[in-house]
Amino acid sequence: MPLLLRGALAWMAGTAAGLAGLPVAVPSIVGATAAVAAIARGRGLMVAALTMMALAGLQLGADLAQADARCLESAARATAWTARVLAPAATGSFVRAELLAPGCVVRLAIAVRSGKAESGSVVHVTGAEPSVSDRGLLLRDARLTLVRAPGPLARWRNHVARTLDHRFGSDAPMVRALLIADSRGLDPDLRDRYADAGLVHILSISGLHVAIVGGALLLLFESLRLSRTAAGAAAVAVTFIYVVAIGAPPPAARSATLFAATILARALQRPVSPWGTFALGALVPLLEPRTVLDLGWQLSVSGYAAIIVSARVGRRHVPAAWRGWRAGLARELVAGVLTTMVTAPLVAWHFGRLSLVSPLSNLAAGPVVSMLQPTLFLAMLAPFGPLADFVADASRPLLRALDGVAAVSASLPGAAVVVAPTFFAAVLSGVVAFSLLIAGWARHPRPPLIVATSSLALLAWIPAGISRGLPVAEVHLLDVGQGDAIALRTPRGRWVVIDAGRSWSSGDAGRATVIPYLRRRGGALALLVLTHPHADHIGGAASVVRALRPREVRDAAFVERSAGYRELLATVAATGSRWQRVRPGEQLDIDGVLLDFLAPDSAWTASLDDPNEASTVVRATFGGVRVLLTGDAERREEEWLVARDAAALRADVLKVGHHGSPTSTTPAFLEAVAPRIALVSVGLDNVYGHPGPEVMRRLAEQGATVLRTDQLGTVVLRTDGTSIEVEAAGHRWTAAARRAITAAKSSPLPATH
Repeated sequence: MPLLLRGALAWMAGTAAGLAGLPVAVPSIVGATAAVAAIARGRGLMVAALTMMALAGLQLGADLAQADARCLESAARATAWTARVLAPAATGSFVRAELLAPGCVVRLAIAVRSGKAESGSVVHVTGAEPSVSDRGLLLRDARLTLVRAPGPLARWRNHVARTLDHRFGSDAPMVRALLIADSRGLDPDLRDRYADAGLVHILSISGLHVAIVGGALLLLFESLRLSRTAAGAAAVAVTFIYVVAIGAPPPAARSATLFAATILARALQRPVSPWGTFALGALVPLLEPRTVLDLGWQLSVSGYAAIIVSARVGRRHVPAAWRGWRAGLARELVAGVLTTMVTAPLVAWHFGRLSLVSPLSNLAAGPVVSMLQPTLFLAMLAPFGPLADFVADASRPLLRALDGVAAVSASLPGAAVVVAPTFFAAVLSGVVAFSLLIAGWARHPRPPLIVATSSLALLAWIPAGISRGLPVAEVHLLDVGQGDAIALRTPRGRWVVIDAGRSWSSGDAGRATVIPYLRRRGGALALLVLTHPHADHIGGAASVVRALRPREVRDAAFVERSAGYRELLATVAATGSRWQRVRPGEQLDIDGVLLDFLAPDSAWTASLDDPNEASTVVRATFGGVRVLLTGDAERREEEWLVARDAAALRADVLKVGHHGSPTSTTPAFLEAVAPRIALVSVGLDNVYGHPGPEVMRRLAEQGATVLRTDQLGTVVLRTDGTSIEVEAAGHRWTAAARRAITAAKSSPLPATH
């Protein structure tokens, strides 16, 4: 292994440890003592040098972490902020941003109350309520004022995004992710499907994408009769321009650097160790040392290391008698298996699942991506007109083929397993992965294989954690597109599901989203509640009943002749679940979570012809926290509820009725509820125009933080009965419940911390 690589690994490991918060003093003293002792004994000079490099990285990482912490603390005390938004911002939106502060990095998430700005714009943020989350600073109820329009590169990306949206329609979110590292709008079902298939890395710009584009450019320029040197230089230049234009994500920067080094070595006719180019490609993105904690960079570097080692393993162990496709297939399988094993600790830690079919799915997807990526790149560059339409149409069969590979792979029995590794298990898994790399490259693989086997045995010996019940109740607003599916989890880990999402010609949200989501987290389904018989609410209900067998099913009993409603009733009867009509005034206590049914009343529904107005309305209470779930209740039902008992509607959390339609969430109803948090289950760019701007404005004026599934994906609320922890788009913050504040006016709880 080249000295350059050893030094790079030592420095990167030290920097990562420092950024992650490892104390500097003790490792520094021990490491310095070991280095001095090694030098004094006249040997181990390299060990001493590597130790000092690791300690230097450790100190640098600690300094950067402290600088970022000071900036975050200062930003949390501020009343105004200047930031660059990383997505289009508008009233009611929830966007990521970065604080413009010299010498440090602070990530922001902004819930916009008023103002608008294009992605890449610099804005002045005022009137916001700041709170520190585990991923930076959250600014709620923010007012944005444009300071500076996006720069040339950001304007280009925005233009390309709009062009791709126009050309590709429903395929645009995936195309944007593959081309310009813009993952907004990706269907969560698609993400889960690719994750289970072991192909989730394809959904974002990585070294693979850039390498394919670079190789295609090289072939193009060589076919134009350019000299070998000129073709290589042109391909490298265009590749670097492309990487810079899309924002230079660390995996793309690594791949572009590696591509340039390979082309240069070929032009100079100088053989270069693969580990030398690996070290160069890994280090260049670390001109910003914080990149060492970037998951994309970690996966890119570890995956490429596995590919290098697999090449040697293939040469050693693939039988020499194998030729042609047999040898090629065997080497690809070796590479796939080793890459899966080496990246498994990172995938398990960050995603909580492992795909067991990843080697086979990547083998099948590889040729498709190799043709798809250059085609999409050409579609991005093609001007408007017949040529652009032709290239876009040519890419659609490849998109379908790639999605087909993911769908088939994810549907295989045991395709993926759900894991929840502890820190100790993650460290042991990392030891296994590193030992496998050393064993694959070393001339004498036995010692590292012994280490890997011992670590695996210890990993298998660690007893599985036993669930003893959650100390809190949870509300999970599942992202099922244009529809509703809400799961309440009790302190004992059981579930109450309210609605089950929509259905479509080939499936439904119950099978695609609700069932996998609940099974990954464990726990029995105690109760299924259906608010009304529209397909976007009950489309997945029959699948949920068949798979999870709830003890009880509650229904508004507004008769509808739809096929979905008939299937639901037939399935309930066949499975033996107990069906019962919702009755106002009835209360259920499920593991300490009180469910009060407020509507509909049978006398009220007898005169109705709209199922929305007969929606089940249920209030869930845990301790001092109330959550009001309203289905698709509209103006008339809201007026009935207010007239019947306005005080019963008071709640900390409101699931906004009818996906934020202007026909719901009337001023009088909203005044009665007075929520601190408003949940909106809505599909991205839906044809109904939900949620309505006037509804978003009323919620903002009420002071509610609006959380939308089209912007945030699945939203999780956790409460101990006093405060509410919100988890959305990777951010967490905590708000005190209103009733707790009212009961403790002399010493009020902080709104956030």
